[in-house]
Amino acid sequence: MRFRLLHVLGLLCIGLGVCAGAARALDFDDEDPEPPHGEVGAVYSYLIGSHAGCLPHRLEVIQGQLPPGLSIRRIALDKHVVEGIPTQEGEFSAWIALRDCDNKSSEALFTFDIWARRWSISTNSLKPAVAGAPYASKLEGSGPDSDVTWEITSGALPAGLTLSPQGGISGTATAAATATFTVKGTAVEKNFGPTRVDSRELALNVLAPLAAQISRTTAEAKAPFRATLVTTGGQAPYSWSATATPPGLRVGADGVVSGSPRKAGVYTLTARVTDATGATSDLKVRLVVRPHLTIATSALRAATAGHAYRFRLAATGGVEGTTWSLAGGTLPRGLRLSTTGTLSGTPAGAGSFRLTLRIRDALGATATKALVLNVR
Repeated sequence: MRFRLLHVLGLLCIGLGVCAGAARALDFDDEDPEPPHGEVGAVYSYLIGSHAGCLPHRLEVIQGQLPPGLSIRRIALDKHVVEGIPTQEGEFSAWIALRDCDNKSSEALFTFDIWARRWSISTNSLKPAVAGAPYASKLEGSGPDSDVTWEITSGALPAGLTLSPQGGISGTATAAATATFTVKGTAVEKNFGPTRVDSRELALNVLAPLAAQISRTTAEAKAPFRATLVTTGGQAPYSWSATATPPGLRVGADGVVSGSPRKAGVYTLTARVTDATGATSDLKVRLVVRPHLTIATSALRAATAGHAYRFRLAATGGVEGTTWSLAGGTLPRGLRLSTTGTLSGTPAGAGSFRLTLRIRDALGATATKALVLNVR
C-alpha cells in the first residue's frame, strides 16, 4: 500500500478554477507497483522510480522503518531499489521522502508485508568424526523443493575435511579437535519461487583415533580361555568382528575372546572394531597357545624315616604362574608340599602313602596325578 503527499511545483490556474501544469512536479513514478510480499530469509527486491526535478534523486526514510534486513540503494539517477533479505516477519510502514538536487521533496507511505520463513537449514548437529578414519555427512534443508548451494561463511572445518557445494562434508580428519563454523545455504525454488537463504553455526568434534589391544596373549590347548579386546579413541559403543582366530576360539561383538584352543601353536588373531560413528580399526594380535598342562613326574623317590627329604615335582605345558596342591591322600607326618611343587621335610615313620597331586596354572587349567610315596 502506498499513500502520497505531493509538493506540486509550477501549477498555473486559468479562469474559473481550471488549472494546467506548467511542469511535472517531483514525484514517484505512477507505474510503480505496490511493494510485493516479502518472506524471512528470501531475497527481496522492489524497484522505485522517480521523475521531474533535478537529478540525481535520493530516497530516505523519514518516519517508521523498513523491514529489518532491507535497505535502499540507488541504481540510477532516478531509480532506487529496496533490497536485502528480511530477517523478521510482520507488517512494516515507512514514510519515504524523495529529494532532488535542489532538495525539493515528495513523500509517500510504503507498507511492506513480510511473511514467515518457509525454507531453513534443518541440520542442527553433526555426527563426530574420528581422526584417521573416512568421514561423510550431509547438510539438509526443509521447505519448498529447491536447488541448494552450500558454503562456509565463517570459521573452518577440521583439517582434512571439505564441504561440497551440494552440502556433503567428507574427507579424513587428521587430528582430534573441535571446529566451530557457520554454513550458509542458498536455495533456489524449483517451482519458479524466490531465492531463499539461511545460515547456521555448527560444531564438528573430531575424536581421537581408534586403537585397541587384547588383555591376554597366552592361551593353553584344550583349556578354557577368556580375554578382552580393549578399545580407546573413537566413540562408544563399539562392535567387534573377527576374520581370523585360532581354532576353538571366537570373538564376540562385545570384544570378548573365548573358547578352548584346540592345538598348541602361535596364531594371529585378526579383528575389526567399529565405533558409533562408523569408523573402523583393525587389530592383529600374536596369540601363543601352549601345550596342555600335564604333570611330568611319573614316580616319587623313596624317603627314609628320620632323614631329611626333598623332591621337586615337574610339569609340562600350561602357562606361567602354576600352583601345586594335594588333591587327595595324606602326606607322611613331617613332610609338606609347597605351592611351587617341592616335597620336603623329615618323615617321622615308615609306610606307603597314596597321594593325588594337583597343579593349576594362571589360566585356571589343572592337571592331577596319583603317585605313591614310600618311606622306608
